[in-house]
Amino acid sequence: MTRKAFTLIELLVVIAIIAILAAILFPVFAQAKQAAKRTTNLSNFKQDVLSSIMYSADSDDYSAPLQVSPGGYNDVFGSNPENLVRNRGQLVQPYMKNYDLFDSPIDPFDKTTYEAGATTTVGKQFNFTQRNPHGYNYFYLSPFKSDGSFTGVPMTAIGRPAGTIMLTESVWDMGGTRAPKGGGNWFVQAPSYWNSDTYFWFGPWSFGNQADWFQFGGAYDYDKGKVTIGWVDGHAKAVPTPQLWAGADPTLFWTVQDADKYIWGGHKN
Repeated sequence: MTRKAFTLIELLVVIAIIAILAAILFPVFAQAKQAAKRTTNLSNFKQDVLSSIMYSADSDDYSAPLQVSPGGYNDVFGSNPENLVRNRGQLVQPYMKNYDLFDSPIDPFDKTTYEAGATTTVGKQFNFTQRNPHGYNYFYLSPFKSDGSFTGVPMTAIGRPAGTIMLTESVWDMGGTRAPKGGGNWFVQAPSYWNSDTYFWFGPWSFGNQADWFQFGGAYDYDKGKVTIGWVDGHAKAVPTPQLWAGADPTLFWTVQDADKYIWGGHKN
């Protein structure tokens, strides 16, 4: 009785076909995975913006401050005995009810290290939300006062809410190589002081320096060429990175050349 079996040539042909199919399909799977991460990231931004809007509705129409504390900006969690320091992420959390929504699926930094140095649950939440990549547009939504404190602004006084940034993707450190390091940053800086009431800022955009945190005022495009934005009216959308400075010249800190294109704020009702 003759036993039938694959010849060596037949096996090699099958292996070659499998290799070709794998080469075709693996990039498709990778793209689908990345697309799913983008969708999740966009959803997280939307939930954060909606939570911030609900916070303002319960706060006499005022937007959430970047931070509340006895010692102003320089106050950190644990530096006073009553631990009264709270940042924006903690303030809007009762409306979000899920700290994981601050975590970006396209930020490669391990979120568990955000909580380093804290010994209490609230302290860990503070550290976590300080390193979240939802950078708050404090220039226009929570101006820095001369005493180091922050105040929200009336939401109904914001002109063009559908075209004004509330949150944008951010980075804690560029690592000297424009590689994200240390997670996100809880605030970002606008490219212009135009019509802003903030008393203090941390420095101008370092527009030409790709390894500097100040390149785009702390904003960062994890999805290269596009940056996710949560808008004041409640929607979230990814836009081309250059739109961050549309209408403004980041080398001219006080002016806006085209107010219709400027998306950071300052438009009065």
